[in-house]
Amino acid sequence: MMLSASPAAVTRSSLEEMLDSLRRRDEGLEKSKDLPPALPARPPSRARLPSARHSLPTDFKVSSHGQVEGKVETRASKVKGDTKRKEKELGYKPGSFGSKKIRKDQNCVDCNPYVEENNEKVNGPIAGSVTRGKESGWDDNIGYFIKKRLSVWCRLPNGKWDLGKIEETLGDEATISLLSGTVVKVSTAELLPANPDILEGVDDLMQLSYLNEPSVLHNIKHRYAQDLIYSKAGPVLIAVNPFKEIPIYGNEILTSYKQKAKDSPHVYAIADAAYNEMMRDEKNQSIILSGESGAGKTETAKYVMQYLAALGCGNDSMGYEILQTNFILQAFGNAKTSRNNNSSRFGKLIEIHFTASGKIHGAKIQTFLLEKSRVVQLANDERSYHIFYQLCAGAPSTLRDRLNLRMASEYKYLNQSECLVVDGVDDGMEFHKLVDALDVVQICKEDQEQAFAMLAAVLWLGNISFQVIDNENHVEVFTNEAVENAARLINCRAQDLMLALSTHKIQAGNDFIAKKLTMQKAIDRRDALAKFIYTRLFEWLVVQINKSVKVGELSTGRSISILDIYGFESFKNNSFEQFCINYANERLQQHFNRHLFKLEQEEYEEDGIDWTKVDFEDNQECLNLFEKKPLGGRAFGVCHYAGEVAYDTNGFLEKNRDPMHSEFIHLLSSSGCQLPKPASLSCQSGGLESSMQSVATKFKSQLFKLMHQLEKTTPHFIRCIKPNAKQFPGLYEDDLVSQQLQCCGVLEVVRISRYGYPTRMTHQEFAGRYGFLLKETNLSWDPLSMSVAILKKINFLPDMYEVGCTKVYLRMGQIERLEEQRKQFLLDIVEVQKYFRGGQAHRHFRELKQGAVILQSCIRGENMRRKYNHMIKRRTTNAPLAVDDQLVAALYLQSVIRGWLARKQFNNMHKMKQLTHENSNSKRKPGKKILEVKVIPQEQVDIQGSILAELQKRVVKAEVTVAQKEEENGALKNQLQQNEKRWLDYEAKMKAMEEMWQMQMASLQMSLAAARRGLAADNTAGQPGKLDSSTSPHFYDSEDYVSTESRTPGWNTPNIFANTLPDLRAVRENNGPVHAVSNLTTEFELQKQNFDDDVKALVEVRAGQSASNMNSDEELRRLKLKFDTWKKDYKVRLRETKARLHKLGHGEDRNRRKWWRR
Repeated sequence: MMLSASPAAVTRSSLEEMLDSLRRRDEGLEKSKDLPPALPARPPSRARLPSARHSLPTDFKVSSHGQVEGKVETRASKVKGDTKRKEKELGYKPGSFGSKKIRKDQNCVDCNPYVEENNEKVNGPIAGSVTRGKESGWDDNIGYFIKKRLSVWCRLPNGKWDLGKIEETLGDEATISLLSGTVVKVSTAELLPANPDILEGVDDLMQLSYLNEPSVLHNIKHRYAQDLIYSKAGPVLIAVNPFKEIPIYGNEILTSYKQKAKDSPHVYAIADAAYNEMMRDEKNQSIILSGESGAGKTETAKYVMQYLAALGCGNDSMGYEILQTNFILQAFGNAKTSRNNNSSRFGKLIEIHFTASGKIHGAKIQTFLLEKSRVVQLANDERSYHIFYQLCAGAPSTLRDRLNLRMASEYKYLNQSECLVVDGVDDGMEFHKLVDALDVVQICKEDQEQAFAMLAAVLWLGNISFQVIDNENHVEVFTNEAVENAARLINCRAQDLMLALSTHKIQAGNDFIAKKLTMQKAIDRRDALAKFIYTRLFEWLVVQINKSVKVGELSTGRSISILDIYGFESFKNNSFEQFCINYANERLQQHFNRHLFKLEQEEYEEDGIDWTKVDFEDNQECLNLFEKKPLGGRAFGVCHYAGEVAYDTNGFLEKNRDPMHSEFIHLLSSSGCQLPKPASLSCQSGGLESSMQSVATKFKSQLFKLMHQLEKTTPHFIRCIKPNAKQFPGLYEDDLVSQQLQCCGVLEVVRISRYGYPTRMTHQEFAGRYGFLLKETNLSWDPLSMSVAILKKINFLPDMYEVGCTKVYLRMGQIERLEEQRKQFLLDIVEVQKYFRGGQAHRHFRELKQGAVILQSCIRGENMRRKYNHMIKRRTTNAPLAVDDQLVAALYLQSVIRGWLARKQFNNMHKMKQLTHENSNSKRKPGKKILEVKVIPQEQVDIQGSILAELQKRVVKAEVTVAQKEEENGALKNQLQQNEKRWLDYEAKMKAMEEMWQMQMASLQMSLAAARRGLAADNTAGQPGKLDSSTSPHFYDSEDYVSTESRTPGWNTPNIFANTLPDLRAVRENNGPVHAVSNLTTEFELQKQNFDDDVKALVEVRAGQSASNMNSDEELRRLKLKFDTWKKDYKVRLRETKARLHKLGHGEDRNRRKWWRR
């Protein structure tokens, strides 16, 4: 049986009828074809009009039309009858804003906070209600866009929206040219208007002129592509999960929002607004996060807490403790699902308290509806809670031995899904971080070990198995290590645990009868015990955290609550858990809708705007269906605000009862249970009472209490969106995002704003942007009067705008008309400016050109005069000095030319004389003779004139050539002087080197002479004689000294004498000391002569060559290197000769060889 609690769309809504009537009325106007579509009329405005001194437009009126009362139909007959009966009894229409009133008895926390009372009567008719049907939800009149051939959104056959431009229309069919170049034909019913380019990527969706679904999706997608993951939809923050690290967090960004340096949409901005309103209004605030699994709610809540901790950092340790609680709750309450690697499987409300000065001094945490079934049952590719895997991977050896821990793969509760690790997560490292966090919140080591023991007990319970003992499928516990370990960790006898798991006690009078359980019931009982232990452990952990961060006595009542709860869920198989989650979301959506309508109405009323109350989508009927007794059936469907969901009732009753058997209560209370004391005491005192209350009843009570608490706060909404199901960065799936926007109510916010005034601008902003459109000069230039005059200028219909005390309110699409007028006006202005600036530029260019020509003529004249004067001066100074070869050549050339000309002239004259003489002797007639004599000289004269002109040109060229040669001659003279100077420097260096070499040669000569005298004395005397030390004045030492002091490293000698040394070295092979000394002497003389010749050759070569063609320094260095090499070699051979002479001695006295010391 299928049920539904959602109103269905009527065939033709009152809004559509009103649109048709307005369209027919506008068709009769002259300018109707140029105006955008009109929306429903409003009641007479109560807005404050400008004072009498302001000039108002003559047609500044607000028309009055009748209102149509809407109707809502339901699909469920029973709900429909109850709803109509309630309307008749209470006298109100559900869904119209302002008709609800909260029950005054605020002490009844288990009651619905939105129960209506008939204490107030709804005055006035209610405007046309808007149904949930898609046709009325986004029904924009497209006729204006078709006429103007503007950009539109068209729905393609695959259901996706694409942007294109209307090419032509034929009846109900339009030809659209898409941006990709494809041309498609679609029905005009599948077209929606697109926003102008000025609104591309706005950070607030309310700024869009056309608030339709494709425009909203495109705007969010455009910002997401630029890593702008935050957008606003009025008071709602939209956060799109980027699935990657984005540098928009950290201390620097936090400080900028704290100092109000940034105002773009951000989670920090929401937290900052909540904090400031709390301090300013002294009213508690709440931040409500919602979204499906994987949308980033947990991370967003973490950033909210981080910002609040930075603002209220009066007690640094308290703020740090609150942040660490988030890590603990994630370990015990989050798990990997098919949609998210870190999915919160419980709802939590963190209430952070502040002092009067705004410093954090405590917190309180509430949790809702922990998913207990995940402890014992897992789907494919999912994991249980993180803490189990962290304990198995990171527990130290001592703790592992005490708890007899194994690897996670050895526990049935963990290995049933075959998913034991999460990519990129080190469970062992996470366990160490968890222990540090437990230390921060002051949970002692003893309690920590007891908590870990309970976790191990849960894992060992899952490994307990059963065996059938009879034909009726009765079972008993199979004895293994799992039973022993579980009993030891729970601190009870193994036999008692086995009986509690396999038998059920039935009371018969005063006696109890034990009945064996079947296999399935035994397994269910085992799983129930495991879930009970983990649930109580989780509750105990929350209690301990609250004790650590509890609010002190200085509490002022100021607090900010952060609600992180599951989003709307719709799976292939939806069970009891999804039923409770979606019920909670329906409650939160109701709170969301009512709050937004309240804000909308407050803003209009504060600015003096009387707006048409639009019926919002009230989901009270759906909530009534949840809160009533079920009608029975294996499956049913509920039409939620986010869509229709089918629920399978299989296991509903069992999960709702969640019984805690008396055997378990007796077992845990009578044994030395190692559960922490608060949890174990609750087993005794509250176990039976809680077992009598169903899960749904407890959850409903918690939810009503939560709603009462939220109603006392100012809410701030954050809607988290998952852009793709694969969790890839940069991937955006339009269908998935559209579904989530619908589920979290963002499209509902857009739909509500669509029937109001989505475009709102202050009078200052409006006049500043569009004031130049006014041509009148006699207007009052205050912003209000200018705004009114602008609206009159553009010829807006009265229904399309409203003038408030501080703002101008425009209907959807009107801002585009203003932008078109502004753009066209700016284009006209630019056209005029173009010609005006062009004329100015031409005139300025002509002036500059004329001035430049005059300046250039002056400069060129001055340069030519200077050049001419310089040439004259140079000629007068250089002519008397010397006549170089070129000048002589020029004079010689002139003399030759002049001689040639003279000879040629002489020859011509001689020929003329001869011709005259011949003519005088001829027998021709006198007339003819006279004629011939006159003609010939005239031709000769012309020839001579041309020759003379040519010669003059050549003379001019020769003079120019002479001037150039004079300049080159001066340059060559300067170069010659520089070369002479360098040559003098080289001569000085050569002279110094020659003197040094002569000194060294003299030293060597003296040393050889002394050696020769000593050797002669040995050979002639025949006996050792004494040599005077003065005969050898240590010239060897002097030679070394001179050589060392005078050495010029890096200098080489030419290679032309390199073959001389090997011939001289051959002499050393002669035998006998006398020959050795003689050879050394001969070699010294020869080498000296060679070096002298080299020096002279170098000097001669330098004198005969230019310095630019020879590297004299290089030749000098080579000669120096050759000399040093020979000197070292000569010294070595001199010492060898000394040694040989020493061996030939006949016991001479040491003083005799004193001069050989070195």
